Order: sequence, then C-alpha cells, then structure tokens
Amino acid sequence: MNKDILEQESLVIGVLLNNADLFTECDLQPSDFSSTEHRQYYECVQKAAAKNNLNPFEAREIFRNETGVNNDLMLDYSTNSLWVKREQFLSFVERIKKESHKNKALMITSDLIENLQKGNTDFIGEAISNLMNVNKADEKYDHSFEDVGVMVVDAFERAEKGETGAVSTGFADIDECLGGWHPSDLVIIAARPAMGKTAFMVNSFLKANKSVGVISAEQGAEQIGVRSVCIEGGVNHQNFRRAKMEKPEFNRFRSALDEFRMMKSRLFDKPAPTIMEVEKIARQWVFKHDVKAIFIDYAQRLGHENTKLNPVERNSDIAKRLKELARTLNVPVIALAQVNRQCESRNDKRPMMGDIADASAYEKEADVIFTLYRDEVYTPETEDKGIIEAIFEKNRHGSTGKVKLKWIGQFMQVNDFNEYEYSQDEYEQQSGGYF
Repeated sequence: MNKDILEQESLVIGVLLNNADLFTECDLQPSDFSSTEHRQYYECVQKAAAKNNLNPFEAREIFRNETGVNNDLMLDYSTNSLWVKREQFLSFVERIKKESHKNKALMITSDLIENLQKGNTDFIGEAISNLMNVNKADEKYDHSFEDVGVMVVDAFERAEKGETGAVSTGFADIDECLGGWHPSDLVIIAARPAMGKTAFMVNSFLKANKSVGVISAEQGAEQIGVRSVCIEGGVNHQNFRRAKMEKPEFNRFRSALDEFRMMKSRLFDKPAPTIMEVEKIARQWVFKHDVKAIFIDYAQRLGHENTKLNPVERNSDIAKRLKELARTLNVPVIALAQVNRQCESRNDKRPMMGDIADASAYEKEADVIFTLYRDEVYTPETEDKGIIEAIFEKNRHGSTGKVKLKWIGQFMQVNDFNEYEYSQDEYEQQSGGYF
C-alpha cells in the first residue's frame, strides 16, 4: 500500500475534522480511500457533517458507537494536520482521487483478464461499462443557479453560431419543430407495418451528412445497404432486384453507391441483440469512429441479458438504458417501435402514443415520440396519396402537432412536402409498391 497516499488520506481527514467548511470542496467518497480504516473514518466525517456537527470529538463518538472500538486516532489526525493550507488540502484530494481511479481501473482489468483466461467473454461489456463509470466519477452534478445561468448563455451562443451539436433529421419541417436530433435525447418513432418506419429512418440518416451508427435488429446489412443505395439514387427497388436498370437509372445507382461507401458510418446487424450488446457497440462507435447519432430498428426487437426478467421489467429496463445511453454518450438515440393492432379498429386509424407496444416504458423515458401514418394503406381512394404524416405525440423541446412529408413508394423516398417533384399522375404511375 502506498505510504504517501495513506499519509495524505490521514491529512485530508484531519483537515476536515478541523475545518468543516472545506467539506463542501471535497468530492471524495469512502471508496476512494485505500485502507479500510480510512474508509470508516471518512464515513464518520460524512455523518458528522450531515448532522451539521463536524468536529474531531463528534466523529470519534460516531466511530465508537458504530464499531464498539475506542480509537483516538482521528484526534491525532486532526492535530497532525493543523499545518495544512487549503491549496495543499485540495491537491491531496486530487491525488487521492487519481490514485483511486487507477486502483479501480486495475481491479476491473484484472477481473477482465481473469474472466478471459477462463473463457468468459460475457464480462467484456460489463468491464467496459465499469471503466466508463470510473472516468465519470469526477463529473459535477451539483450546480449553483449562477453556474447554470452561465450554461444557458453558452447554449444560446452556440445556437447563434449553429453549434448546438444537433444532427439534422433530413426534413426541414421536422428540423423546424425539433431543431434536429439533439444530443442526449431518446427519440421514439412508432408505426404499424407498411407505414414506412425503416424507410423514414434510412432517408433520415442518408440526409444527416454526419457519421451515424445503425443497429438493425430485424434486417441484415445487405438489405439495409440495398435500400439505402436505392433511396439515395432514386432507383426502383424492383428493378434492382431483377438487375434490369436502364442506363440513366444504372448511372444513378453507381453514383449513389459511391456516395454510400464514402459515408463514415457504421452498421450492426446481429438479430435481436441484447441491450448490453447495443451499449457496447454504441460506445465503440462514438469513441472510435466519432458517430454522432444512433439509429435502432427497432426497440422491441432488443433482448436483455437477464432472461429471468418478466416482459414489463425487461422493457422498462431497456427503455431506461436507451435514455441513459443517449445521455452518457451525448448523442441522440433514435429508435423505431411497433404499434399495437388496436389502432386499426378505430375510425381514425392514426396511432397515438398509448398504442405503442410496451408504451408506458417509452412514454416515461423518451424526449420525443412521434408516429407515422399513410392514409393510402387503409384507404386507396384517399386524397392524401403519396403523403406520410409525422404526428408528434410528445416533445420536451416544444409543441406537438403534425408534419406532412411526401412519400414516393417506387423509390422508398421520404421528402419534404414542398420539395415533391412529381405530379399526382406521375406518382400513381410510379408507386408500384409500398415499403
């Protein structure tokens, strides 16, 4: 055990016993101390401070009552530390914290090596998570309103410069409504099958002009790739599948393929991955590849490493951890979700927030929830052919409402309503299939 650290720990405890005002400037926890005895002493310091009676005799009395041991060592610590100035005290605190981080990291890596030697690779994700938490231990969570006011000014100045960190949704009216996909937000996009959930997601990340990560729990990498290139190039999906493209369409395909391959983005297509696997790959993407947004297709396809949880517990934990992932990595997490069949029994079949499968879990955690609806799926003669509605049910950043977008079924494209280039007759000729 490091003698210098032990001495500095004793001095920190002694200074706090003599000067209760410095307790507010000390962010140490009992687990940061290297010896069991010092951890016990510091707990007594914390309890005396909580009683607003931090002094050597009160701390000693707490120790005696809890352990039954008569020990005057804390009195010695208070006497021996009288020479320590505030600046020295703070430097000791910083040194103890750094040593604590090092020791915790060494313990985690030692456990990881031991588990790997035994063939237990399941421990890798947990080890990475634990190491990240070590790094986060120094984050400040207690703020004065004065400090928060400075943050507000900084946020406004970033907004003036267009440096909010938000990723464009790819759609002008939705960007106007949300300000883009915001860092730390959990966004849920829900719809019934055939409404265009995956198409919407693909159109969004293709238009984002940022490095993104796509977790496709339902479709393989090849499927997502084909759909992406066809959407980007305005290529008829059926023509691609039959390998029958006229030269103009083939040229668009080649150009779109080149653009797609140049995107510095990532795709993970393991079927039904666990939430722990999602956390692991997302961390890797953000820290190694500078990914700015995570898209998940879709939330209810995610599994849980704890198979003993009931469905309610499982879905609640997954929703909570998706939100925590967005906040920890400071990137938006955009997850697609399925909607229950019950909405189809209503006259107005537009889904609502409560129609989402496992709705309560996502209602609590999500920052933004919107549903997608295409009336032509249920009413072929509708006047709203070629229109996809984004219906905002929850928006922590602003108002709710509806945004209309244009849907081109042949190309699986979703575009801004005002950028639609086809007439109604052209749409009917080209909309040979639905996504």
